[in-house]
Amino acid sequence: MTATPHLVVDISAHGFGHIALTAPVLDCLTASLPRVTLTVRSAAPVAKLREHIRSPFRHISAGFDIGMRMRDALSVDADASLAYYRNLHSDWDQTVDREAAALADLAPDAVLANVPYLSLAAAARAGVPAAALCCLNWGDILAHYCGSRPGAGAIVDQIRDAYAAARHFIQPAPSMPMTWLPNARGVGPLGRRAAPDAAALRHALGARAGERVALLSLGGIGFPLDVGAWPRLAGWTVVAGMPVRGSHPDVVPVEALGLPYIEVFAAADAVITKLGYGTVAEAGLNGIPLLFVPRDGWPEEPHLEQWLSEHGRCSRMPASTLASGRFVAELERLVGQPAPPPPHEDGAAAAAMLIRSLLPLQV
Repeated sequence: MTATPHLVVDISAHGFGHIALTAPVLDCLTASLPRVTLTVRSAAPVAKLREHIRSPFRHISAGFDIGMRMRDALSVDADASLAYYRNLHSDWDQTVDREAAALADLAPDAVLANVPYLSLAAAARAGVPAAALCCLNWGDILAHYCGSRPGAGAIVDQIRDAYAAARHFIQPAPSMPMTWLPNARGVGPLGRRAAPDAAALRHALGARAGERVALLSLGGIGFPLDVGAWPRLAGWTVVAGMPVRGSHPDVVPVEALGLPYIEVFAAADAVITKLGYGTVAEAGLNGIPLLFVPRDGWPEEPHLEQWLSEHGRCSRMPASTLASGRFVAELERLVGQPAPPPPHEDGAAAAAMLIRSLLPLQV
């Protein structure tokens, strides 16, 4: 037994949804187990990690997967992705041995992966109990885009074996179906809840009475969007939570407001986005309407859309409509829809309990 259990947390840097999904679980875990030591390994920006994770942690910059290579926030580069995976798996046993040795040097009591499968394979080889936490897995994503290509099937099998080796694969609502997993553990949605302060947002913007606010963000992966040629957005101000090209009198960068992102999100009248887990879960939990641009066949998207259709408000528009800036009518229709009650279930406590079961008892 140990008085200070040590949890290594490996977080994918494929967008920011993996951070948003992990943070509430870690905060819940440390609230119930305040002496736990957290080491977070991720290639994501440390500032973004600390923005979401309130619990103290040691950070190690490390990447264990690419997820999928992206051309931009909406389109996958399947050829580059498969080339990466072929290289990673060309000497899989040696790669796992190397990562197992690096993990052993940290002397953790358990590992949580969202959702690098190499971490789970290394933990199994090092004899460290481990859990995965995610709404998707890279084996199914790779199979969707590349499964029919030579050699891809063997790689997918190795990825799935790594996920199956974990003690638990914690699946928050909504998740892709993963019926092949022997260790699946379903929990409720994961995301931050915030008390909306519309007055503070409008004061920061200098918004006029009756003016509505939309937050624009396509997640942590870049997207070429020029707002300079947009028409005026009658009755709306767009807060850009992502880099954009050009300037527009009705578009304000979120950095100019001096407000935390989640407070802007919760107080906005709508969010313009793509469907990713963090945005969808927090929209459902906070009752925020989403106007979204579909991705290029991303297999998780239908499950996110179905859940949000049941627990919130969402509407899709073509990428060409976003590029043209002619989406005000879509926003007006969306915010005019009746809002269902947000889900009351919270998966953080259940997920934290499963992770806590991997850790030694405190003395």
